[in-house]
Amino acid sequence: MAVSEVVDSVRRIVERWVNTYSPLTEDASPGDTVINVDSTIRFQEGDEVMLYNPTRAEYGHVIDEVIDNTRVRLASPVINSLWTVQNAGVLRKTINNMFVHGVYVGDPNVIPRFPAITVNPTGRNSEWLTLESTKERYEIEISTYILDSTHEDGFRFLMNITDTIQLGLKRNIFPLLQDYETTTLLADGEIGDQFLKVADSSIFERFSRILIEDKHKYEEHMIDEIIDSTTIKIFEGNELCQTFLTADTTVIKANRFVFNSWPTDIDYGKVHQKTLMKASTIRWFAEEEEWQILRRQDTQLS
Repeated sequence: MAVSEVVDSVRRIVERWVNTYSPLTEDASPGDTVINVDSTIRFQEGDEVMLYNPTRAEYGHVIDEVIDNTRVRLASPVINSLWTVQNAGVLRKTINNMFVHGVYVGDPNVIPRFPAITVNPTGRNSEWLTLESTKERYEIEISTYILDSTHEDGFRFLMNITDTIQLGLKRNIFPLLQDYETTTLLADGEIGDQFLKVADSSIFERFSRILIEDKHKYEEHMIDEIIDSTTIKIFEGNELCQTFLTADTTVIKANRFVFNSWPTDIDYGKVHQKTLMKASTIRWFAEEEEWQILRRQDTQLS
């Protein structure tokens, strides 16, 4: 199966973790320390953040506490009154008062702005796993680039950004790869539910592996039975453990499934190029099972 889909998945994970942001759901006023956002899922205590709208930014804040799924507490109070829902205010992660300008696939020589990150495949290996399937192993390098002119700040940036990328990869050891299919809930899913109402059950079949997720959480299940065009049954003993609302829940059928991945090695300060410094490289691998028994045999004499 295509390695480009693995690269795209890693790129998506890196982008979300290094450029984590969430829209404000309530205005942030001077003196406030509790900030209400759409989701806190990728924010951590100790993260450096800024309040931001399309024209202005307030730097230098640190998250003191992640209170719950939608609120964080800042270590210092808000200064300005510019951060409103109407003005598209967001809370955005920064590192050394900088943020990554892009996550790219390809040659770093053509990157227009820095700091930047590249995600590139370096190898692929295939071997038999069972009598009917192979283990496909993909190897990816994630590299961070900074300007030499910010040498000391740059090294601090690279250490922190590398830690952030590594954490994101470790939090996503079963990354979602294309191709996958999605549908939505027609009724809220409650704790203990075994039957789910979905907009389209035709994308599933028995034993389909599904992911159910909203902005804050996800669960993995397996389908026991397709009841009708809008109803599926998940296996007994694997009922819903959390509540999922129709307003913001997606049900995903994963047609490819990584069963193992990990960021294995990190190099720092490895290569200098012109005015750029290749600051760090993370080597990451992923393994998936690929079924071979269903493949058609090529004709031999024609």
